[in-house]
Amino acid sequence: MAAPLLADRALGAVLVLAGAGVGWHAQSLEVAFAADPIGPKAFPTLVALAMAVCGAVLMVAPATRWEKAERVLPGIAATVAMFVYGLALPEIGFIPATFALCVVIALAFGATPLRAAASGAVTAPALWLLLDRLLDLPLPRGPLGI
Repeated sequence: MAAPLLADRALGAVLVLAGAGVGWHAQSLEVAFAADPIGPKAFPTLVALAMAVCGAVLMVAPATRWEKAERVLPGIAATVAMFVYGLALPEIGFIPATFALCVVIALAFGATPLRAAASGAVTAPALWLLLDRLLDLPLPRGPLGI
């Protein structure tokens, strides 16, 4: 019983430290002239705050039971897929990388291959339209220009 509590408290401490690091780094982001009045600091600062709060909750009131492996493995697969996504994004472009991420996450959580592919085929272009066209955020194009 003590091992899960200690592990939760350790994870909570790591999250608090990571949140502090993200928050500290977010404050170093420079605001360009005539930029959005909120600036680039707002989103990473909110993420840092959420990380620190979640870590503090784990440290104060840790969970007392661990999930079974069959419930944890999809989360691990999704986390690995997101890490690989970050590495692949500049190399292959936003749409192909996002399609692959959507497929892997859908498969990890029990979708059939056809439904996973359909999910990626809808989600990747929809996110591209939202981020690139509507919000005018520059996205990596990759070697195919997409």
